[in-house]
Amino acid sequence: MATDWYPDEEREIVQGFNIGFCYCDAAVAEGAAVKKGTSASGRVAVTTAAAVGDGIGVALKAGSAGSYIPVCTYGLIKMTCANATAITIGDFVMNSAESGVIGGAHVNAKGTSTNVKLFGGSSYVLGMALQTSTAISDEILVLVGKCI
Repeated sequence: MATDWYPDEEREIVQGFNIGFCYCDAAVAEGAAVKKGTSASGRVAVTTAAAVGDGIGVALKAGSAGSYIPVCTYGLIKMTCANATAITIGDFVMNSAESGVIGGAHVNAKGTSTNVKLFGGSSYVLGMALQTSTAISDEILVLVGKCI
């Protein structure tokens, strides 16, 4: 199990680039990966990421449909591992279909997974693991950044 180096802190450890005015197309849970929603003039819309790798950031607060929430698109976030496959420090991670992040054999820098596309607008990478995990529900630090 990963050591929780920040037991008194949850979610955002170091503030990076946050968008503080994201419009919720539907309910979003705090700490959930979010994907782009249905944008309209004058707003940046998000909704909960539902498919593996479609996340663009992490919700810093919960929000109901029609409310506005802050979303971290670059920064240091504590996230929960969603797969039992070990995630090693330095592995690329992406959001899972449930909640949390997956990495290890699922996502890696060599591109052996069909789920990973590095760099550019079609990247499925949500960030990079800064701690190693070995089990589901381990909490690790993730450097969130869509195009690392």
